[in-house]
Amino acid sequence: REYESRVYGKYSQRLSTGSGLIGFGDDAIDAYVEEGSTELEARRAIFNTFRNKDSLSLARMELINDADSETFNRTLFGISDPTNTDSDLDGIDDGWEFCYAVYGLPDPTTQNHWSTNPVNPFDVNYDPDSDGWYDRISFDIPAEQGTWNERQFTPSGVIIQNGIGDLPFTNIMEYLNGTRPDSNDSDSDAITYNTVVTGGIVQSHDRDYNLSDGREVFKYGSNPMDNDSDGDMLPDWYEYEKGWNESNDNFSSQRYVEVQWIDPATGVQCTSDTTSCRPLSINGDNLSRPVLGLTWATFDPRDPLDANQDPDQDGNWDCSGATCEYTAYTNFMEFFAITNPNLDSPDSVRLSGETWNGSLITEWWQFRAYLLGLGEPNEDATNYLGMVKKNINDDSYVLIIDDKDIDFLDVNSSNDETLSSGDLTDLWDIYYQGNTNRAPTLEYGEKIFGWYLLDLDDDHIAEGSDPLNWDTDGDWIVDWFEVKDDEEDGLRGDSSPLRYDNRLI
Repeated sequence: REYESRVYGKYSQRLSTGSGLIGFGDDAIDAYVEEGSTELEARRAIFNTFRNKDSLSLARMELINDADSETFNRTLFGISDPTNTDSDLDGIDDGWEFCYAVYGLPDPTTQNHWSTNPVNPFDVNYDPDSDGWYDRISFDIPAEQGTWNERQFTPSGVIIQNGIGDLPFTNIMEYLNGTRPDSNDSDSDAITYNTVVTGGIVQSHDRDYNLSDGREVFKYGSNPMDNDSDGDMLPDWYEYEKGWNESNDNFSSQRYVEVQWIDPATGVQCTSDTTSCRPLSINGDNLSRPVLGLTWATFDPRDPLDANQDPDQDGNWDCSGATCEYTAYTNFMEFFAITNPNLDSPDSVRLSGETWNGSLITEWWQFRAYLLGLGEPNEDATNYLGMVKKNINDDSYVLIIDDKDIDFLDVNSSNDETLSSGDLTDLWDIYYQGNTNRAPTLEYGEKIFGWYLLDLDDDHIAEGSDPLNWDTDGDWIVDWFEVKDDEEDGLRGDSSPLRYDNRLI
């Protein structure tokens, strides 16, 4: 492979050059010429790099050209050095450069070059997959730089200055970070979407590539080789979607989401000394929805502690004992829609001994598959976060309603507004035109009405209940209660924080 690269470059990618063959040596000459050298100077530089690595290389080159000074140029020019792991001395191993070599990738640096080339020292500055940070504005604050090891971050002291200017995530950066130069998302966590909705109708729905490798390093500070950087079993893409605040360049925001629980008999806010606690407020003669207090909500892919926070306070106050005690429904529990005290945190899951597919559960995707029965023959019955109505007898689909009621005791369905429903088809990507009053046909790309409210990655599975909404489905019942009720009868999905229920039944 090293010898034939003088003619073909990477043989398996030889057709990527379009027309004609472009060897690694010819490509390197082109790179030198772009940097201001003449072709003769470029050839001499490539020869000298090959020759001057060490005394052994020097001696070999003297022998090769001893009888004929053009031997190297005729027979060896363009091959990588089989006696050295880094032929062009650019800090990247030849094998890595050969592995990822493709000609003509669309980034401006590689449109007319091999993306990685073991004899081109200038390719260290190429960004073949265009995964750098290219839209910086003067107000952007870069992330702290450092290295990740076993989900622990160590600052390096390197500081990226604020300001406008492209930050390509170059080949040498990809090499040092262990990421791929031919994929802008090595850990597959840029899987969410930007959805624009006007008047309840989706206008656009586009893949969000903010968690590309370079942006993870430069902008967000997360690990581009791990889709759960901090190991809290909340994937980076979920924490990014729920937590990123572009206005202050961090993962925390103040939000009016914290339920102010009261004793309905007195209207006094709940404490351990009250005798009854409900998520309500007293508004004249009405028992209205609770007042929502201002609180900090943090979803930071670099900090595992936020998995155990409960910003919307939609857990449970238990006043059956001598005092009232609050049980949190944490961000972790919301994502998986569980209240089981034996599996209510990343640590408890990893210590539980539960297995999935023959392996101990240590990662979020294993735990999710285990809980939902993903890939199992009975997945339709076990996937309690499935969103679509599967058949005429299925009552476990998503139904989110804004009922506009002002009194807990007065249910008025006449002005209900459906925000999302698994038995309706959204107009976006509709295949069977003209009829939306039906469940979508998923195999043709159709989606349930309002799917984007709960499904961040377009897999038709809800991302649990909403950690920033005490009542995800709008039925006046806190999410914790509906999940707890669902777990206790042994049949998941018959009661759900994702399906509006009549609160008085």
